[in-house]
Amino acid sequence: MAADGDPIALQTISDDALAAKLARYMQLMNNFATLSQATKLEKVINRDHRETEQALQEIIEESQTRDNQEIRKLELRRTNLTSSLGKFHVTLEQLSGSSESARQISARIRVIERERALVQKTLQFIEQCRQLKYSISVVHSALEKNDHRLAADTIEKIRTLPSEVVQSEFANRVVPCSEIPEQPTQLLKDWTSRLSEVFTEQFHLAAREQDVEKLTSYFELFPKIGYADLGLEVYSKYVCDIIAGQSRKIMTGSTERPHMFYSKALLHLFKIVSTIINNHSQVIAGCYGAKYMINIMDKVQKEADLQAGIIWDTFMDVRRIEYLLVEVKEWHEAQAQASRNQAQNTKQKSRSPPSSINELTMLISEYSAIFQHWSMYCRFFALKWNEFSQNTTTKLELPRLISEGKFSAKVNDSLPGFEQLVRHQLYRSFANAVDLEELPSLNDYLGPTPYDHEDLSSYPISSILEDLVLLIRANLIATVNTGQKRLLYSFSEALMRFIQTEFLIKVLQSRFKNIQPRLNSSLILKKYLPSSDPANIGTRSVSPKPLAQDSGKLSQFGFNFKSAATSTLTNLQSNIQSVYTDEESVLKLHHFLICINTLSIGEVFFKRLLITEVLDEQPQLLHNNFPFCDDATDVESVLRTLFSNIQTQSGKLLKWSLLQLFENMLKGKLKRLVTPMFVSGPDQEYICTAHDFENLSSLNLFLTQWKELILPFSNVLYKTAYIELISQMIDYLCESLEEKIWGIQCNELGGLKLDRELSLMITSLCGQHYFLREKFTKLSQIVLVLGLDDDDFDPASGDIKEETLSSINWILSAPERVRARNLRVDKRS
Repeated sequence: MAADGDPIALQTISDDALAAKLARYMQLMNNFATLSQATKLEKVINRDHRETEQALQEIIEESQTRDNQEIRKLELRRTNLTSSLGKFHVTLEQLSGSSESARQISARIRVIERERALVQKTLQFIEQCRQLKYSISVVHSALEKNDHRLAADTIEKIRTLPSEVVQSEFANRVVPCSEIPEQPTQLLKDWTSRLSEVFTEQFHLAAREQDVEKLTSYFELFPKIGYADLGLEVYSKYVCDIIAGQSRKIMTGSTERPHMFYSKALLHLFKIVSTIINNHSQVIAGCYGAKYMINIMDKVQKEADLQAGIIWDTFMDVRRIEYLLVEVKEWHEAQAQASRNQAQNTKQKSRSPPSSINELTMLISEYSAIFQHWSMYCRFFALKWNEFSQNTTTKLELPRLISEGKFSAKVNDSLPGFEQLVRHQLYRSFANAVDLEELPSLNDYLGPTPYDHEDLSSYPISSILEDLVLLIRANLIATVNTGQKRLLYSFSEALMRFIQTEFLIKVLQSRFKNIQPRLNSSLILKKYLPSSDPANIGTRSVSPKPLAQDSGKLSQFGFNFKSAATSTLTNLQSNIQSVYTDEESVLKLHHFLICINTLSIGEVFFKRLLITEVLDEQPQLLHNNFPFCDDATDVESVLRTLFSNIQTQSGKLLKWSLLQLFENMLKGKLKRLVTPMFVSGPDQEYICTAHDFENLSSLNLFLTQWKELILPFSNVLYKTAYIELISQMIDYLCESLEEKIWGIQCNELGGLKLDRELSLMITSLCGQHYFLREKFTKLSQIVLVLGLDDDDFDPASGDIKEETLSSINWILSAPERVRARNLRVDKRS
């Protein structure tokens, strides 16, 4: 093996080098040709042999030298290790002796510590006995001087001493003296018992004298002598007496019971309770501990529950709620019977309402205020209950003390009655609004120029909608303020039924159906000019005759709908138009449009009422009125669902009414407008030359007539109704034009002119309403195919080539594109 320090020698005698030399020798031997070559090879081999042996010798000598050096180093390390090992054994022996000494020292220290602890304990015991003796003398002296606070403070210090000190035999021997011979335990028992009687007497005396400072002072002393329960008991009785006295004072202070008297009485009662809980909680928490407030709140709430129940029962009796509910129920039954008798043409004496609308509104507002005050008090009580009970739940829950109370049961039992009164007031008020309806005149809107509407109030609507929104708003506020989730649920359901039945069906839909036979294609939306009776003009100051009186009008001409047979009714309806004048039909059309506006703007009002005012503008309103658990979220969902349902039903009726307007009045007019369009020759040809390519007279005439037709509606109708009407008209227009275009034959210039006219028409008709432009997509694609060159079509399929086809989102199917191309008379075969 070669030495590490001689890489040349190692390389010389390496196995690879020797193998290489051997291979070279063999090659030379195989190539011998003469003897001299063998001699030369022998000399080379001998020289290499000598060199290799010399290198091996050098390596061996160097290796031996290095090994000897390493051996000497190891011997030196062994000597050092032996010396260290000897020292380690010596040190180990020394440590063994030190450990024993340490154990002995530690044992002595523990003994001394025990002795010190015993001495300290004895000293502490003696010191506590001395303190006990001193404190007893202080209490004795304080009692002789009637210094009750000093005595209570000192007794509190004695009570902090360990019981084994106070009751110890040593204390029983050293503490008693000639002046105070009793043992400490007996003394404490006697003193605390006597002081508890004194404190109770002084507390009651201060309560009678209404000396709050003195009362508070003695209230703070009870826990010092170990009579905290007694202190809380006398305090609870005191505050309950305050609550009862104040409630009695409120109810007996005046013989009159004006509007909102009972809601104010209940509010005053709850204010007293909340003031007691707020103001006295600091004293109780400081002297007794916050946990004791739960006990106080329990007793205070029971008294408040009792007094609130008394106020509630008096309210129900004085306001005659139960009697009124019976009367309301019987009145509704009588009204239903009267409606059935009227349908059967049977006369029956009408029954007067149980109370006036004003009285009913005042009663509902007082009823709602009582619920509101109760809800606010419940929230306050729940917050304080969680605070003092150290409840850290994120969702506020009503304590069982409240939910299972008698007053809570009374409130829950009365909710159906409140719902009944609200519904009754809503129906009667709405009926009055219908009877007192006022309709505006449309004459100011029917000028030759566009009418600029500043806001919603500038659109003509029925006064019924305004009155209805005010009614719903008042009842919604009253219901939300109650804080009763169940009330709002039932109110939303009843309101949906009411709006759908009374407003949408009985008022608007019935009027649409009554006016519908008067709508025809010859009727024009123009100003109403009555011939003789100016009272027929609908203004805000003078109401037109209600639509329900149409049958009475007809009776003047000898018609009787109630006894007519079905076949006769058909004849009568055909005769109506001949009896009524054209101006009367114009007035009916005005009423029809006002009802449409009332319907479409009503959706805006309902959204503002149910969503914007309640949810968007006052995001904390529901959380403040419905603070428990997830009530606020549930109520929000109910209101959004209510508006969604109203929007759905209102939208259906709006589309139906506009469809009737279009089908009966506008469809025929629009058909006459479309007839001359896209016609330039006989036999449905649209052959255009350079001479008549710029002639757009038919389009200009169409646009002029379209504007004259649609302008009055755009001036009168609210934007949503107007857009829906325009949408229906454009749907029909697209269908008519598509049918017309499929039947024509045109040349290349005709197709280009058709495309130009259609583009101008779309721009003029749709304006900024881009969604209306989408309705012309199919028409535009038909005209587009008409204008394509022959090179754009595939000769094999007849359809458009793929490169053109893929660049457009086609509505036309492949057969329709082929059919459109075939409309060209000059296409290449």
